[in-house]
Amino acid sequence: MFIVGSLISGMIAIACLIGGIYAIFTQREKHKQGVYTSGSVVGLEKRVLQPGSSGVYCPVVRFSDANGETHRFESAFGTLPASNKVGDTVKIFYNPDHPDEAEIESGISKYFAPGCLLSFAIGACFFSLMFLGLFFLYQH
Repeated sequence: MFIVGSLISGMIAIACLIGGIYAIFTQREKHKQGVYTSGSVVGLEKRVLQPGSSGVYCPVVRFSDANGETHRFESAFGTLPASNKVGDTVKIFYNPDHPDEAEIESGISKYFAPGCLLSFAIGACFFSLMFLGLFFLYQH
């Protein structure tokens, strides 16, 4: 039983490690191809992720691309309390081919997915080693 737990945890650790490394390289490419500019926070949208929770506030940002066209987007990342207020100037990056897929330049937007996956990989590795240790402990 413990060896099965160890194998499953080990496979989860490897999958999360591969996913985390892939996310790091994907984010790097996304930022290399992106254009950086500044935008203005024009609103805060409350997003309730789970019924009964207080939710988070996602900034709505307006910016002009390199061609002078104005775009507006809601950040995929929110906080409680809101980390920005209406009127704030924020640094953003966007794909010039898809400027509506913009995002606020922040540590969360760069490192959230890779950080979570790599943290899960470490946790799963710990459980794998723990199950392996229990297997050997109860063998004797």
